[in-house]
Amino acid sequence: MTQPTSERSVDAVRAAARLAKVAGSALAEAELTLPQYRVLVFLSVRDRPAAHVAALLGVTPPTVTSVVDGLVARGLVARGSDPDDRRRVRLSITGAGTTAVTAGDEVVGAGLDRLLARLDADEAETALVGLEVLNHAMELALEERFGDDATARTR
Repeated sequence: MTQPTSERSVDAVRAAARLAKVAGSALAEAELTLPQYRVLVFLSVRDRPAAHVAALLGVTPPTVTSVVDGLVARGLVARGSDPDDRRRVRLSITGAGTTAVTAGDEVVGAGLDRLLARLDADEAETALVGLEVLNHAMELALEERFGDDATARTR
């Protein structure tokens, strides 16, 4: 007998929260926090106004400024003026930032692989397919809210 959708959804959300914790712990190996990694992922697609990054992350502009300050200090992100509106701050990933996000991808992927190794091959494949489908749904939601250029590079 299957659980009602609401209970299954709660279980799934809790699993996602636990997976975020696994990702955050793995990112320590790459000397990144989860919020820093998320900023770098969005900037790896293209340069963006700081306010746009805040909206994509679902945080306030002061919150994203705090995260970006650390990334700028480490040379992973550069701030610049927007050619269309000098009042707007535009963020871009640097070469070192691209290296850092790649390292983040590797350690998070390795952490996921360690979890999947606890499952049999069919369960592991089902889990990966489920994550891919959820990623697609999240990209569609971002496109709907922010336009085609909002999605990450995971197409």
